[in-house]
This record gives sequence, structure tokens and C-alpha cells, in this order.
Amino acid sequence: MKHIVSAFGTLLVLLINIGICIGAVTVGSQVAAAKEYKADVISEIENSNFNPNVIAACIRQATDAGYELEVRNAADVNHEVQTAEVILSYSYKFPVLGISQRKTTRGIAR
Repeated sequence: MKHIVSAFGTLLVLLINIGICIGAVTVGSQVAAAKEYKADVISEIENSNFNPNVIAACIRQATDAGYELEVRNAADVNHEVQTAEVILSYSYKFPVLGISQRKTTRGIAR
């Protein structure tokens, strides 16, 4: 009987550890997906030469994908856009531990 309780206790601890590891991998993939999305938005803005229609489309697509995107243009003295700060807010969830947070990642389109 002692060995059965010990084996089930060990099995329970192992299952909890596996659940935590799977949750950590899930959070890592959610963060990586958000950063990759930000890089894609920056590339699209740069390739369009800061076209306002493209920026508006990126913001709409980000909202549809569950992100919050803000693009702040910086213009020179001739009012030509030279750079844009891209701010992407995303949420990630760690279901096993019940953790849910909102994070922000930033980048610059040049």
C-alpha cells in the first residue's frame, strides 16, 4: 500500500510539472507570435513608404487578430514622415496558474 501511495504522489507531481511546462511553452509562443506580428507590421509600413492607408489597414488587422496597435509618425521640417514608432499591446495567458497579463512591445519603422 505504501508503494502505491508513493507512486501516485510521484505521478501527481509529474503531471503538475508537465502542465506548468506546457503553460510556459504556450506563453512563450504567444509572446513570439506578437513580436513576429510587430516585425511584420514594421516591414509593411517601411515597404509602403509610410502610406497612411497601409497604416490604417495594419491597425484594423491587428484589432482583428486580437492585438492593439498604435503607430506614431515622426515627420521632419518638410512634414515628410521619416520614422514611425510601432507599439503593439498583447495579452498572454498562463492557464495552469491562472495568470493573464497585458504586455507591450515597441519597434521603429525607418
